[in-house]
Amino acid sequence: MMNELHSHNYAGSTSHDSGHYHEYSGKTSTDANHEGHVHFMEGETTYSDGHVHHYRISTSPAIYVKGGHYHYYNGNTSYAFIPNTHVHYMVGYTSIFMG
Repeated sequence: MMNELHSHNYAGSTSHDSGHYHEYSGKTSTDANHEGHVHFMEGETTYSDGHVHHYRISTSPAIYVKGGHYHYYNGNTSYAFIPNTHVHYMVGYTSIFMG
C-alpha cells in the first residue's frame, strides 16, 4: 500500500580488512512507501579484533518486485585505529516489504 509506514531488516558481514571482519544487523528507519523512497541504516558492528565500527548509510531507492519491494545498500563503516587505521565496506540487500 502506497504511503504506508514501514521498515526493513538487514544483516551481513563487512569486508575483510586488517586481518578481520565484523557482522552487523538491524532495522532500517521507518519511512513512507512511495516511489523512490529510501531508508537509513544506523548501528554498530560486532566486536572483533579489539574494537567495533559505527555506520550510518542510506539505501538505494525501492526496487519493486511482485507484491513488494526491497533496497540495495553499500557504504563504509567508521574508522578504527586498532590494530591499525582502517574501515570496512558493507554491501547487501534489505528484506522484502510486502505492501
